[in-house]
Amino acid sequence: MAAAHGFPEQITRARALHSNGQLEAAIFLCREILAANPGSAEAHYVHANVLNDLGQLQAALDDYDRAILLKPDYAYALCNRAVVLGRLGKLPEALASYDRALEIDPSDGLAWCNRGGLLLSLSRRDEALASFDAAIARRPDFFPAHFSRAALLQERTDWASSLASYDRAIAINANDLASHYNRGQVLLELHRWEAALANYDRAITLDPNFHRAHAGRAQALHRLGQLTAALASYDRAIELGPGEATSYNNRGVVLQELGKLDEALADFDHALAVNPDYAKAHFNRGTVLQRREDPDAALASYERAISANSEYADAYVNRGVVLASKGLLQEAISSYQRAIHIDPNLAEAYYDLALASLKSGDLLRGWVNYEWRWRAKIGPVFSERRHFPEPCWLGEEPIAGKTMLLYGEQGMGDSLQFCRYVPLVAARGARVILEVPSPLVSLCATLDGVAQVVAYGTPLPDFDFQCPLMSLPLAFNTSLETIPTSLRYLAADTDKVASWQQRMGAKSKPQVGLAWSGMQAAGADRKRHVPLAVLTRFLPTDLRYVCLQTDVNEADRKTLAEHPEILFFDTELKGFNNTAALCDCMDLVLSVDTSIAHLSGALGRPTWVLLPFNADWRWLVDREDSPWYPTMRLYRQQSPGDWRGILERVSAQLRGQFT
Repeated sequence: MAAAHGFPEQITRARALHSNGQLEAAIFLCREILAANPGSAEAHYVHANVLNDLGQLQAALDDYDRAILLKPDYAYALCNRAVVLGRLGKLPEALASYDRALEIDPSDGLAWCNRGGLLLSLSRRDEALASFDAAIARRPDFFPAHFSRAALLQERTDWASSLASYDRAIAINANDLASHYNRGQVLLELHRWEAALANYDRAITLDPNFHRAHAGRAQALHRLGQLTAALASYDRAIELGPGEATSYNNRGVVLQELGKLDEALADFDHALAVNPDYAKAHFNRGTVLQRREDPDAALASYERAISANSEYADAYVNRGVVLASKGLLQEAISSYQRAIHIDPNLAEAYYDLALASLKSGDLLRGWVNYEWRWRAKIGPVFSERRHFPEPCWLGEEPIAGKTMLLYGEQGMGDSLQFCRYVPLVAARGARVILEVPSPLVSLCATLDGVAQVVAYGTPLPDFDFQCPLMSLPLAFNTSLETIPTSLRYLAADTDKVASWQQRMGAKSKPQVGLAWSGMQAAGADRKRHVPLAVLTRFLPTDLRYVCLQTDVNEADRKTLAEHPEILFFDTELKGFNNTAALCDCMDLVLSVDTSIAHLSGALGRPTWVLLPFNADWRWLVDREDSPWYPTMRLYRQQSPGDWRGILERVSAQLRGQFT
C-alpha cells in the first residue's frame, strides 16, 4: 500500500529524470513503478518515452501499445507511438496512429503538424498542406507549422504563398536561420533581389559560417549586377563549403560574364569534379567553349548535359546552334525540334529553328517560326517590339484603300533587303507609309509604290494596318521560287552620281568599291571582318579601288595611308545617299556581309560578297548566287576563318574579268 500511496510522486520524479537527461535513472525508476503497478498506463507511457530516447524503438513501441491497451483514449501515447513507427519506417501505421489520436483530441496542433510531416514523407502533399493548416488553426503561433507550410509551398513553387508563410514564421521566431535563408530563396524566384539580399545578410548574422547563405547572397548580388561583390560572396561560400558544386557553377557564370573565360571554365570543371552528372555545369561549360570558338568541345559538353538530363531543353537549343555553325543543318533542326517537344513555349528554340529552316531553303516554314523572334531573349531585334493599336497585317485582310505602315525593326542591311516588298503591298491597293532609320529616308523614297517615307523617331501619320518589314515574307508566303526580285529596286540620286564622277576624274581603269568590315562602333563581328592590310595583298594593281566604308578604324586608316591608290573620301562619304551614288559609279562592289552589300545589290550593281564559313541564313548554303539579288556573286569560306582561300579566288577572278 505504501508503494501505491507514493505512485503519483514516483511518476512525476521519473518524468523529471527523463527531462533532465538522466535516462538510466529514469528507466530504473520506471521499472520499479511498473513492478508495483503493472496496470498503469501512465507508467508504461513514461517508460516508452525513455526507451524511445535511448533508441530502443521496438521496446518503446511495445510499451506504447500496452499503455493504449490499458487506456484506449490515450492520445499522447498514440502520438508518440506514431513517432516511433515513423522512425521504424512504418509510415502508414504511423499515420493511422496520428489519425486515432486526433479523433480523440482534434485540438492538438503538434499532432496535426507532425501528421503533415508524415504525409509529406508519403508524397501526399495536398493532405500535408491541409494538416499544417489544421495545426495553425489550432495553434496560430505555432512556428513549426508555419515553417513546414512555407517549405511545402516553396517546393510547389507557390512563391507568394510561401513568402507569406515565411513572414509569419519569422514574426514568431525572428532568429530562425532556416527561415531567413529560405525566404531569401523565395525572394530570388520573385526577382526581388534587394529583399533577398537582406534575408541572406540576416542569415549570415545569425551564423557567419553558413555557406549556403553566402552563396544565396552572391546570387542576389549577381542579379543586381554587382558582379565583383557577387564573386567575393561566392569565394566565401566556397571557402566554407568546398563540397558544393552549385557554388562553383554559379561563380563560373559570374566569371563568364566578367569575360574571365579560363577561370569560368575551371569553376565548371570543379563543379563537375564534385558532381559529374551536374547537367547545368556541363551546359555552362559548353557556353564558354562556344565563346572560345571550340565547337567540338562545346558540342561534347552539351551532349553530356543532355545525357545527365534528357529533358534539358536549353541544352538541345545550344547543341543545335553548334551543329548549325558546323554546317550540320538537319541535325541542328532535329535538336531544336526536340527542345520544342520538351518545352513548347521555348522562344529561342523556335527562333533558331527558323534560322536553320531559312538557311536550308525551307522558307515557308522558316517565316512562320521567325515570328518567335519577338519573344526570344537573344534575337535580332535591336529594340523592344513596337506596340500599335492598329492591327498587324500578315497578308490575310484586304487592304485596298487602306493606309499601311511598314517599318524597319533591325539593321540597315535588313531594311535595304526587305523594303523590296513595298511595291507588292502597294499593288494590293494600299497607301504605303515606310518608316526607316533617318540615313535611309531619301534613298527609300525612290521605291515604287511608296507614298511617304518617315524617319524612325519622328511623328507617324495615321494608318489602318502595320507590319514590320521582316514579317512581309510571311505575309506574302515567300518561297525560294517566289522571292520578289528585280534587277534594281532602289535608285541613286543622279546629281550625286554625276558629282562623284566629276570628283574622281576621268575613268582610266575599272573601278572596284571596297567594304571590308561592319560598323566599328558596334564592335564588328570578327567573322565578317577582313583586315584591310590582308585584303590589299590580294588586290590586282591594275584596277582602281574606292573605299566605301564610312567607319574606318585606326589600323585600317594606317593601311589606307600606305595605299594612296585606294581612293578614300573619309568625311565626304556620309549618308546612304552619297554611298549609293558612289556605288553607282563602280563597275564592281566587293564587300563582306554588310549593309553596303545589300545597298549595292538593291541598286542592281555587280556585287561580290565575302562570306564566313557559318554565313547568315539569307545567303543559304552551297550557292554562289543569291535569289535575293540577281547581280550578286557569293564567295564562301571553306573552313572557319579561311579568308585566304576566298581572297585567292577573288583575286584570280578579278584578273580574269577586268584585265
